[in-house]
Amino acid sequence: MEARQAVIPQAPALLEATVCVATFGDRCWIETAQRAIASARCAGATAVVHHHGATLAKARNACANLAATEWLVYLDADDELRPGYLEAMARASADLRAPVVECVKGRRRLRPYMPQVSGHRHACTADCLRDGNWLLIGTAVRAEKARQIRWREFRVYEDWDFFQRCWLAGATVEPVPAAIYRMYWRRDSRNHAPPMHEKDQVHREIVEANL
Repeated sequence: MEARQAVIPQAPALLEATVCVATFGDRCWIETAQRAIASARCAGATAVVHHHGATLAKARNACANLAATEWLVYLDADDELRPGYLEAMARASADLRAPVVECVKGRRRLRPYMPQVSGHRHACTADCLRDGNWLLIGTAVRAEKARQIRWREFRVYEDWDFFQRCWLAGATVEPVPAAIYRMYWRRDSRNHAPPMHEKDQVHREIVEANL
């Protein structure tokens, strides 16, 4: 009888990543973070670290110090990672792997899209980080790079400062459209609430500090 051979497909490898959920301030955020933590586990995280600190930057740096994996994915306490997130990240090759965002506004859930720097009318690339941020907080980053760069204290745009400095230190950047970061939009969030003149001031401070 003729022998038959079959190729059995293997499930896509997940990224060996620690998902870092950082909270600060009011301790109600500790309870809020439980939904984010559950989503990270469903997304296949190797480990999930939650740290409540004096500031957001200190909490994120503490999370990075606790991680034992090659990769980190930061996740805001009021957001979620969609299933398949780390599978998609594992298929990319860059040092910074950028997801798309699925924005939830009240009962409306917008179609996922890749963010752009404000004012840009093209698909952003690494060089666009000179002008502003198009990388979501859920961008996968090499753990050693994160511990080298570290988060700094800013009222807003601290994620732009962090990812821009990773890129300036030599990190490559790649969009990953299949990785979906679910963001719950709130008018009173720390990124939306400050008036524009305060945001512009922080933007200038980051430009002057990094470039």
